[in-house]
Amino acid sequence: MKKLVTLFVLIAVAAACLAITGSALADPFKVVYLVNGNLGDKGFYDSCAEGVKKLSEEYGVETKIIEMGRDEAAYESYFRDVSEQDWDVIIAATWSVLEQFEEVAQDYPDQHYIFLDGNIGTPNMIGITYKSNHTGFMAGALAALMLDVDDPKINKDNRTLGFIGSVDTTNINDFMIGYAEGIKYIDPTIHMLSAYVGSFEDVATCLEMTTQLYNQGAEIVYTPTSQSQLGAVTASSDVDKYMITCDTDVYEQMVDADANLVRNLLSSSLKKAGESIVYAVTGVMDGTLEWGENYDLGLATDTVGLANDANYQALVPEEIRTRLEEIAQDVIDGKIEVSSAYVMTAEEVAAVRDGMKP
Repeated sequence: MKKLVTLFVLIAVAAACLAITGSALADPFKVVYLVNGNLGDKGFYDSCAEGVKKLSEEYGVETKIIEMGRDEAAYESYFRDVSEQDWDVIIAATWSVLEQFEEVAQDYPDQHYIFLDGNIGTPNMIGITYKSNHTGFMAGALAALMLDVDDPKINKDNRTLGFIGSVDTTNINDFMIGYAEGIKYIDPTIHMLSAYVGSFEDVATCLEMTTQLYNQGAEIVYTPTSQSQLGAVTASSDVDKYMITCDTDVYEQMVDADANLVRNLLSSSLKKAGESIVYAVTGVMDGTLEWGENYDLGLATDTVGLANDANYQALVPEEIRTRLEEIAQDVIDGKIEVSSAYVMTAEEVAAVRDGMKP
């Protein structure tokens, strides 16, 4: 009898130890992110990579990043290859691969997939979209408020700002609609010049077109131009005018390499893809996010907003920074409603853009 009691005690102790140390003994959560391109874009892809790194360093997730390059014909084989492996979550991003990625997900119903920058309709997927209109709105409010600052680089009598996008598509125009409404929220009399590069990666054309906007009278230019953005940054440096970059904190990324080149960057309207990866994966891990659902992330989840870097602190007066914090909170609280290109017709988008021409 004593031996039996002793056995029960040992079993109980072992169970308690297992409960205490179970998280340490369990296999780590495994996440793979497939880049439809290559890292080094100083934009969306690099931001995603930062999020994956954070999952590894702060949450103990086993991670891997696969750069698929520019051969779009090869993407499906990459998606299917990882789907045959033992990953808890497979992540891909940007609208251009959504259809392919979702088709693969449907063929592997026991796997789980997170897609960034698009809505999904498949039960083993989660779709993450971003309120680009929110971050564009903050950029517009910043640019408009800066027109009243006593600064030798700003002609206060010239009430004209600029917008240059990579391509004339809904996802880019969502930035533009927000930007336009942010400008008009501060001063509805301000004009807006606009242009599109026609490519996500044409640095030379972006340089030329951004320079033209400055020469046509834009005091500050906002640049959702993807990997073409370096051209806009160069234009800003060449003509010595202010600009607001997009997606990632370009100033922080480039200041050590070339501080002079990025001296005129007021801020960047962030689309925090990396933070959205952390939000989505940890939400899956703790059960707060559900498969088969779409989540639209904005200022309230701190996945979009203005970069608060050293240049922002130096170039933007404190009273404007405080005002922008108040505006952001008003958007979060619903006191300010920002329109979205996603629920507008092409004609309505064009009317907003053309209606602000000088």
